[in-house]
Amino acid sequence: MNDNLHQLHCFGCGARIAGPEALPDFRCAECGDLFEVEYPGWVQRKGPDRPNPGALKWLWRERKSSSELLDQSGVWRFRELLPILDNFGNAVTLREGNTPLYHLTRTSKALGIDQLFAKHQGMNPTGSFKDTGMTAAMSVARNGGSHGLLAHRRGIRRRRWLLMRRARGCAAWC
Repeated sequence: MNDNLHQLHCFGCGARIAGPEALPDFRCAECGDLFEVEYPGWVQRKGPDRPNPGALKWLWRERKSSSELLDQSGVWRFRELLPILDNFGNAVTLREGNTPLYHLTRTSKALGIDQLFAKHQGMNPTGSFKDTGMTAAMSVARNGGSHGLLAHRRGIRRRRWLLMRRARGCAAWC
């Protein structure tokens, strides 16, 4: 992971810090609010840290047809935009995020806009939009050295939790 490509920006007070400086709860030490990831070098047209958009587009299309588990994830296929793991071998995935994208032509006309799209997140492996967030959470925990996880889960969240645990051999208690 190249840490100079991103920084964290606090929603509350506007503080900016480097990714490794984040507290374990991902909250600002100044005001307690959450951070968002920013890529400051990417806004400069010819900045040294700006990736080649054409090369990324080509790479992501190639990964879509790859048989590698990480590339088949609709989340981890775009891992250049997810600076949250030191080692992508720690990613935990069930191929979530590859849900259909629907063009909502009638709705876009009714709203007076050119195009409108919606993703059907119910088509994820456990039938929930929560699959995309859970892959990131489980991967970060594994990347941080966790061998077991404890969480209060019911229904689809519990099923997702247990499936993710089995996918990587991590102990989980619900």
